[in-house]
Amino acid sequence: MNGFNHGFRLTRKKRTPGKCLLPNGGIVSELTRPMMSEEAVTERQGGVREFFRKRPLAIKKDFRRAFKDTERFLNRHRWICLAVTVMVLAVCAILVHPHDRTWLEGLHVEDRERHLQLMTIARDLGHWGDFAQFNLGGAILLWVAGYILMARWVQRLAIVTLVAAMLAGITCNAFRFTMGRPRPKAKVEDAFYGIPGSIKGWNYHGFPSGHTSTAFGSGIPVFVVAGPWGAPVAGFSASIAWARMYHFQHYPTDVIVGGYLGCLFGVAGGLRLRGARLRQRRMRRLARQTAAEGESTPS
Repeated sequence: MNGFNHGFRLTRKKRTPGKCLLPNGGIVSELTRPMMSEEAVTERQGGVREFFRKRPLAIKKDFRRAFKDTERFLNRHRWICLAVTVMVLAVCAILVHPHDRTWLEGLHVEDRERHLQLMTIARDLGHWGDFAQFNLGGAILLWVAGYILMARWVQRLAIVTLVAAMLAGITCNAFRFTMGRPRPKAKVEDAFYGIPGSIKGWNYHGFPSGHTSTAFGSGIPVFVVAGPWGAPVAGFSASIAWARMYHFQHYPTDVIVGGYLGCLFGVAGGLRLRGARLRQRRMRRLARQTAAEGESTPS
């Protein structure tokens, strides 16, 4: 190494602490650099406040409005909702319930390899269709998207989906803890054991399906408000209903009643928001037409 570097002197320019080199070779102290003025700091802070002012959170307000809109719809159309509920329960009791076991067994395929694949898919759908993953996670993603895009109706839609899923889930659990129907995977006779049966454990919480009710509670408002854009979300809700039956967690009657509860609260919240969105679009269209007419009018 000494022979290789013979005749050469390796030097390294050291940088003085607290100082920086200028392009022309001069040195200036870092302490003497121009700092941001108070006016610039105030302007930047005002820009941040303006950003959040244009994108209001209004989460509490949206929750209160979603609950109030749902209550108004159900109260205004209470007799129609009651008639449809009685009809759905009657159809399930007369036509579906006697064939629950037969239809559930006919849903499964005979090929063992394909059956195991479908069982895996059904188990994964049941996991991702849980309230924390699908309902809460989907509502958060939808709300953040509306916040970034400055679309208030998307933010309100996210809250409506969460409120409908919560109301459907609470109603569903009220029935489950009082009916006490065993799940298909439970090794007991199919019957309604009431509260004494429901306190025995999770296997007696079959009627109605909680996953299906909360899934449709989130999927139906998106479909009602967004139209074709919400069809994939509603389709995923239907796939959760299939998964719960294929995984021997619920009978067809459980899934139908659970889906109806989700549709009931989802439509109640979604229709009010859809009407508000259509009115807003109509007002914007009229404003554009008025502005266009004003520009075309000769002065």
